[in-house]
Amino acid sequence: MPDLRFDHLYRHEELTEALNGLAAEYPHLMTLESIGTSYEGRDIWLATMTNAATGSHHEKPALFVEANIHATEVTGSTAALHLLHHLVTGHGEDENVSRVLDTRCFYVVPRLNPDGVELALADRPRYLRSSARPWPRAEPQDGLVEEDVDGDGRILTMRVPDANGPWKACPEDPRLLVARDPDEVGPGPYWRLLPEGRIRNYDGVLVPLAPRLEGLDLNRQFPAGWRTEGDQAGAGPYPGSEPEIRALLQAVAARPNLCAYIAYHTFGGVHLRPYSDHDDDHLPTSDLRTFLEIAKLATAITGYRAVSVYHDFRYEPKEIITGASDDWAYDHLGVYAWTTEFWSPIPKAGIAEHKFIEWFDDHPVADDLALLRWSDETVGRNVGYVDWYPFEHPQLGPVELGGWHFFRVWSNPPPALMEAEIAPHADFAVRHLLLSPRLELHNACAELVGALGDSGLATWRVRVVVDNTGWMATNVTERALERKAVRPVEAEITLPDGCHLAAGTPRLELGQLGGRALKRSALLASDPTDDRTKAEWVVRGPAGAVVAVEVRHQRGGVVRVDVELDAITES
Repeated sequence: MPDLRFDHLYRHEELTEALNGLAAEYPHLMTLESIGTSYEGRDIWLATMTNAATGSHHEKPALFVEANIHATEVTGSTAALHLLHHLVTGHGEDENVSRVLDTRCFYVVPRLNPDGVELALADRPRYLRSSARPWPRAEPQDGLVEEDVDGDGRILTMRVPDANGPWKACPEDPRLLVARDPDEVGPGPYWRLLPEGRIRNYDGVLVPLAPRLEGLDLNRQFPAGWRTEGDQAGAGPYPGSEPEIRALLQAVAARPNLCAYIAYHTFGGVHLRPYSDHDDDHLPTSDLRTFLEIAKLATAITGYRAVSVYHDFRYEPKEIITGASDDWAYDHLGVYAWTTEFWSPIPKAGIAEHKFIEWFDDHPVADDLALLRWSDETVGRNVGYVDWYPFEHPQLGPVELGGWHFFRVWSNPPPALMEAEIAPHADFAVRHLLLSPRLELHNACAELVGALGDSGLATWRVRVVVDNTGWMATNVTERALERKAVRPVEAEITLPDGCHLAAGTPRLELGQLGGRALKRSALLASDPTDDRTKAEWVVRGPAGAVVAVEVRHQRGGVVRVDVELDAITES
């Protein structure tokens, strides 16, 4: 067993070694492949997780996990690695894990954006939104560029003395800066806050913030609702233009057995669901109701609330987000899709039921003081929130560095808290996948409907009945039907030598099968057998011959059965 740590943020080489180690130790459960390379040439790994002894992965319902599309959100990779470890060690020990790997399949991309993570985890870090490719300009722009100016491996905040600065010390804790009163005048001291960094082409007076050279946001690159750069910052020149997203799109398209999709991000402590650009009226009613049922399960297992991006997680109240992976997976593929935003220190500090985005614009000073107390007691004084210390800036002169170590306390959980934070999400992924459709044999028989003739041949009715034993319908969502993203259940008979069909065709289309979703009250219940179907053929052949029948659905799996033409079963 590789020596895996879940209080740790893995660099690319370490992550590659850990994945290869798991695949080598559990070859019957896990295979590893590269689905492409990043802008800078690093492999993008995909792990396939299923019990190979019970069937091929592509013939089983599947859930796709995509992690670490954003450079600083490295917890997603650790959570994906934890999921893989949970699966391989739980098989044969945990009932749900055993059942899910025996009957279903996970596809896991632990790190979609290896280039950005390498910069974030460097000894002298740089923080990007996602890709390392320059966009939309190839040349750097003037202004303040975020940088670890003192070389201590952290990028903090610069507190610059300024008589016109908008910030002053908080009376309850002078480490904390609070806004000046609207009509406040006086000697101060007052400060201006800037990201730690250097100023390109500083004129000695003005300090504008330089636009990021690497301005792509890979989670604005997906085809659903994609808009140009002028409407959606970071979108790139066209959907899937970047090698990382192109590799993912191709990998997903090659796996039509997907029933669900989860993207691992930070931060917020919340499960997000589509849409990002439409209100809930845009979803088919049954899809919305099913999303809400799965949301209850997600909250019960992980403790995270589950909300709509459009209604509850917009960065600007009058702006929408487009081109995100969860919107694409639901709207184009018709699978239930989520973005998990791991971690938030806000509830840890005892601040309950806060608004996820609006809190950062408007909250009481008491919340900041609570966060400081939590950080001092849990993370360590001068670790999570760094006491201000003097630094001679090469351009601005005497400044102070300090404030929140954002990467280690907000963008990611502190190491000691990480494993406890991510562990329940492996259970949720398992339970979510177990909701998927699954074809199982109900019965199969051959009935004699025409007596044996001089030729030794008789006429038989071959019947195979299958059930969808899963919670979801075989089509998974109504959106999948609208998009024509899913094929019907198909049944096909294969005849041995000496047999032939008396009429009809070997392959039949049997429509979609319902599931048990949304069966919540027996008061007005009615349960027609829409979860069951039958395939029938009339066959001419000798007694004792064996015909093979296969019933398949791209999302529901495959049933194979041999049916003997038995003269005893005369109708």
